[in-house]
Amino acid sequence: MGARLVRRTLRLHRPVVTAHGPVGDREVLLLGLSDAEGNIGWGEAAPLPVFTPETVDEAGQAILDWLDDDRIQPPATPTARAAVDGALLHLAARAAGLPLHQHLDPHSPSSFAVSALVTGDSPEELVATARTAVDAGHRTVKVKVGALSFEVDLALVAALRDAVGPEVAIRLDANGAWDPDEAPGYLERLAGLGIEFVEDPVAGVEALAAVRTASPVPIAADETATSPEGVAAVLEAGAADIVVLKPSAVGGIVVAAELASIARDAGLGVVVTSLLDGAVGVSHAAHLASAIGALHPAPGLGTSALVAEDVGTPPRLEGGFLLLSGEDGP
Repeated sequence: MGARLVRRTLRLHRPVVTAHGPVGDREVLLLGLSDAEGNIGWGEAAPLPVFTPETVDEAGQAILDWLDDDRIQPPATPTARAAVDGALLHLAARAAGLPLHQHLDPHSPSSFAVSALVTGDSPEELVATARTAVDAGHRTVKVKVGALSFEVDLALVAALRDAVGPEVAIRLDANGAWDPDEAPGYLERLAGLGIEFVEDPVAGVEALAAVRTASPVPIAADETATSPEGVAAVLEAGAADIVVLKPSAVGGIVVAAELASIARDAGLGVVVTSLLDGAVGVSHAAHLASAIGALHPAPGLGTSALVAEDVGTPPRLEGGFLLLSGEDGP
């Protein structure tokens, strides 16, 4: 099996502001694996500071070690493992002449609705961006909160609800920024705005479980659910109604599918999202979401619209729907 590892820069139109700080341009790795017939499968490693435990250099070394070894045991670090897992599955799909989602499940759909992550340098610009997304066909929008005061965020969400109307789902992501003692009151005040769910209102599984008990708004676990152990802890504590899974952060398609099955068996919803990945990572997450039927709530996979210079061709976004094919990638 042939292999090549290349480094590329993923450039965003503007930094995405989170409670952890802005997320801007970053380097990612693309792994290409080829067979004797000339088929090539691609995987992506896109480490993101704070969200993943390894740097891009560490991910690259883990992939090189895998290539130099027996290639049986996957890399230990999650984004490197995701790159290897994705490249192998993509190669198998191309060898079979199928889009990846149909290789995983022959009956999976080739298009589905996704949410739009809306950003802006001011509340007015963010609301205008959300309105544009809805006009383009999106029925779900997501907003990052927690970087500013709650009063500012509340006014923003109220303005957003007025702008998009009652039929559009609004989900929020606080990245664990809220004070555990204040969060229940915040959620009470947000409940009247018809919030679909709030991701990580507070940090830590125990705090999340306590807040969920008192919350009138569904709670989603993201940063606490980036490993099998993390998902198990969320389930044991009753810390969430929904698990948010980023295949590139948890170790790839296979691990993410296993975690989704565990969460569903426990009665939780599953949302597949991107780690603000490049085209290959977004494509693999989208094909996974289709294959496992994790389509309601809408996957958070409209993030390629935030990218100015991508590392390949992401799934096409049309009318708020992602359209999958076998040609997504570099």
